[in-house]
Amino acid sequence: MESDLREIRGLPEGQLADWVTRRFPGGTSPQWWLSIFECLEASSTPLREATPSQRADDLNLAAEVILLAVELEGVRAAIGAYWMLRIAALSLRFDPVVSGLPSILTPDGSVEWALQQIPLTRERAITEAEIRKGEYLNAGEDFYAPVGGEVTPVDEVAFSGLHDVELILSALPWVCSHVEDEKTESEIRSWLEIQGDL
Repeated sequence: MESDLREIRGLPEGQLADWVTRRFPGGTSPQWWLSIFECLEASSTPLREATPSQRADDLNLAAEVILLAVELEGVRAAIGAYWMLRIAALSLRFDPVVSGLPSILTPDGSVEWALQQIPLTRERAITEAEIRKGEYLNAGEDFYAPVGGEVTPVDEVAFSGLHDVELILSALPWVCSHVEDEKTESEIRSWLEIQGDL
């Protein structure tokens, strides 16, 4: 992972997508993207010794990598939104602020982009939550994994739109108090108001 990150850091501007395609001709895994996100987050923390310019480079790179991961469908859009909010929240911890960051790492920019990744309307999310609660309440023995029995792993786990809504909503509070646009702030409030119903 460290060698991949070293190569990525050394790429000329605009070459990341080509590098990923060459490095993984058969496609990437979500785990690889998440490892890169985590490495960039760790390297950008205020606890790490780095120059302002190194910090700005890593934060900018994190935003670029997250956007590309979503574009290439290497991770679900909700995971990208979660991580963009996480990196935006990290960038707020610096005093003085890190200059030269893209607008998507501002509170307003990260929240606006994250809201665009929510796959359901509020009404549909509430309906899906009610359906899920009903399924849990009426579940039979075959719904749960057997205690002490063998569990057969599945190749791919299906994530519902509701799960993605919950993931994004869990990250919004990290930056929402810094949002300046009234319309965006109102949209956040509308979503957070229904969070307890999900």
